[in-house]
Amino acid sequence: MNKLLILLLSLSSLLHAQEESQGETPITNADTPVMTTEVSQENKPFDPRQGHWVNTFGFEGLKYEIPAEFNGAYKSLSPVEQELWGGRFGFGKEFYLGAGFNTVTKLESYYVGTLFTGKKNLVKNNDDVDLAYVKKTGNVWGIDLVQSIGFLFDMKTKNPFLDEWAHLTVEPFIEGGVGMGWACHKLTYNYDLNSISEAYRTRVCDNLINTRVGGGVNLTSNTGYFLFLKAFFNNYDVTKRKSKTYEMPNGGLKTNVTDSDSNVNIDPVITYSLGGGYKF
Repeated sequence: MNKLLILLLSLSSLLHAQEESQGETPITNADTPVMTTEVSQENKPFDPRQGHWVNTFGFEGLKYEIPAEFNGAYKSLSPVEQELWGGRFGFGKEFYLGAGFNTVTKLESYYVGTLFTGKKNLVKNNDDVDLAYVKKTGNVWGIDLVQSIGFLFDMKTKNPFLDEWAHLTVEPFIEGGVGMGWACHKLTYNYDLNSISEAYRTRVCDNLINTRVGGGVNLTSNTGYFLFLKAFFNNYDVTKRKSKTYEMPNGGLKTNVTDSDSNVNIDPVITYSLGGGYKF
């Protein structure tokens, strides 16, 4: 009996102690002031020696040969290079290799063409241009998969507009690519003056496989924006050419010729490009 009483008193004391402990507010780390530091991603400095996503946009120009052959009484025509201007957009991934070297893989799309091209009057003081003119129009467009490798080094230069020093990362690079494209050109000649009446029209469309190699330089700011200047050779392989030609020689018969050819060789085309982009 005494043992049971002692056990009961012990259990009672234990329960009373637990109730008192439950009524008290526990001290935790939450009650202790803690200093925290948050780093804003927007204020995080740009590091050129890390991997980034890259987008680019540039203006470029090239010359593409238009096949033509016509022996006229007033004017004869032969193959002519057409100057084309347009732009190129790219998006890809940059990888830092170490020791100052990096590589970029990009997918690019482009379009160049004759912008605001009109009829060229062949006779001075001729009020009606439709009687004697030449007009050349055309465009080339396509997509390329491009791989480049470059070397990074830092440069400090003075900003001529803000009169302060700026830090730039200079990146000379070489690149190569492969892609597919399409080209379509039209040349029109008409002369109907002074007892001479002749005309010539040709329309040529090409399916292209393109391999390219070139190089340039990027100038990158400490915010990730950059400018670039580059030049490259396009080696166009014409896989299929369709042409349609209309001829009317002076005093001769009108002829229409439609042709298709898969064995066409054209010289490498040099492209110059100037633009910019952003790494993030």
